[in-house]
Parts: sequence; C-alpha cells; structure tokens
Amino acid sequence: MEAETFSIDTNSGTLAEIDPEDIRANPNNPRRYFNEERLDLLRTSIQEVGILVPLIVYQSPDNAELYILMDGERRWRCAVDLGMDVVPASIIPTPGPLDNLLRMFNIHNVREDWPLISVALSLREVMAISNENGEKRLSEMTGLTRSTVRRAKRLLSIPDSEIDLIQAEAHLDRSEQVHREDLYLEVEAAESVLRNELPEIMERYSRTQIIRAFAEKAEIGTLNAITDFRFVGKLVKAIDDDIVERHAVEKVATRLIEEPTLSPRAAFDSVASDGYLQQSLQRKSQVLSEDLLEAISSTTIISHVLRDNLLNLRNVINEALESHNE
Repeated sequence: MEAETFSIDTNSGTLAEIDPEDIRANPNNPRRYFNEERLDLLRTSIQEVGILVPLIVYQSPDNAELYILMDGERRWRCAVDLGMDVVPASIIPTPGPLDNLLRMFNIHNVREDWPLISVALSLREVMAISNENGEKRLSEMTGLTRSTVRRAKRLLSIPDSEIDLIQAEAHLDRSEQVHREDLYLEVEAAESVLRNELPEIMERYSRTQIIRAFAEKAEIGTLNAITDFRFVGKLVKAIDDDIVERHAVEKVATRLIEEPTLSPRAAFDSVASDGYLQQSLQRKSQVLSEDLLEAISSTTIISHVLRDNLLNLRNVINEALESHNE
C-alpha cells in the first residue's frame, strides 16, 4: 500500500500514515527479545490513546512498497496485533548497512538496557561490516561503554552452541533463566584462568569441553551461586601462595571438569581451605606473641579480664596441640 504522506518534512524525516502490514522488522535491531507482559501493557495503552510517537522507518532497498523499521518495533507489533489500518511514521532516507546498525545502537541503547546477548550479537555484525575490533573505537561508534564492549566480546568468545542456549532463554524473566550471560562471563573467566595458569589441563581438554562442563554445573544445580566459579582463580592462586602443591591443584581441577556434581567451592575447600586457615592462624599467632611480649615488658599489672582470656587461650592452644600431636 502506498504511504499517505502529510508532506511535512522534519529533521527526522517525512511524516506519513502507513499500513503496518507494509512494515518489516529491522534484522539489525539489537533488541532481539520482547517481554510479553510489557507488550500487553503497551497494547492496552495503544487501544486507549493510540500511537502518540511516530515510528521511524525507511524504504526497503529490495521492495519500494515496503518499509523497514528503524525505531518503534514494539509499537508496530502491537498495531499488527490490534489490526490497525495505519500507523504514524517518519520516513527517513535509506541508510547503508553499517550506518543502519550504528543508528540502531544510538537510537535504542540510550533508551533502556538490552540483554548483553543482544548487544553482543549486534556488535559482532558491526565488527564484521566495519572490520573494526578495537575496544575504544567500537565504543565510540556504538555509544556503548568500553566495559560493555569488553563484556560483549568476552561473551562472543564462548562456543556458538552455548550462545544458542542463552538466546533460547533470553525472552524469559531472569529468575527463570539458567543460561544467563553473567553465568557465562564467570565460566569464561574460570576457563581463562585454567588456560593461562594450568596449560597442562588444556592439553587434555578443549576450551569447548571445559566451558560445557562448567555450564552443566549450573544446569544440574551444583552451584550455590554463579560466583562460585571465582574459586577456580583462588584455587590456582594457592599455588603461588605456597598453600598447595601444583600437582594437587591439577588433580582437583581435573575432577572439577570430569565431575558435574563437584562445585568450584568444594574443589577449593578440598585442597586449599585448610592451608589458608593455618596460614592465617600463623600470622595472627605471631602478631599476638609480639603484642604479649611488648605488654609484658611495658606493664607490671595484668587485669583480671586479660588474665582470664589468656588462661582460656592457653587451654585452647594446649587442646589444639594435643589433638594434632604427631
């Protein structure tokens, strides 16, 4: 259907009324997932007061009778569902592929936060079209913060099969999602630690295998929280802190990959937790000894409260020594 224009040129384009059936979604829209409850609220609002803010569209380069959305996909979806004959729209010049992507970023990202998976997939298209991979330049081009660009690129580094799992649940409320972006960022960080610090592990397992093994722990409920994967970094750090031997860490890291029900925290506790506790007690006991010697040399009177506490401490120390007497 031919658009009925109002012949009013504005900075954003020419205002028109267009049959919503002649409009198509923009394949480059970074907003890929729509919450049905919010769409229901918008439908009710449109039924009551109509569409107050015109859609932004451009003529399809493949079919002059069709228009591609630049902004307003939720309003357009609701208009189609409600069977509206026309919708108000502002027709702008047809952009090039890269300009289309970047304008979508700058129009939508300032309005509300997208799921990181949406940002990442659209950013991948920007990188492919522009041949630009630098964090700073991508931030300038898209309007995303450098931190968001960095996190999106990390998410894109995981296997496509895992990205598919994130996408399959992206339309759900976060409380219902298992394969969440923040889960995979923690998994990616844990895998990176193993890859960089325990290369002998990577000789036996591929990156894909490790990421899948770690994601499975979330799927079957092994984790207390997704941040449990940070214990992988603590586990490896225990080698540098002289808490545990390297071969012991390699052994438990292998179990962590092989055993779905072994959590990162449990793996850490099994070889390093006791060592860190003893190291902490050693430091505290040394400080206490030094403080006691200083107190003895500087005072002639010990209060009853302090005396009782020291006697109790002596009993605890004797009990600990006797129970661990070799």
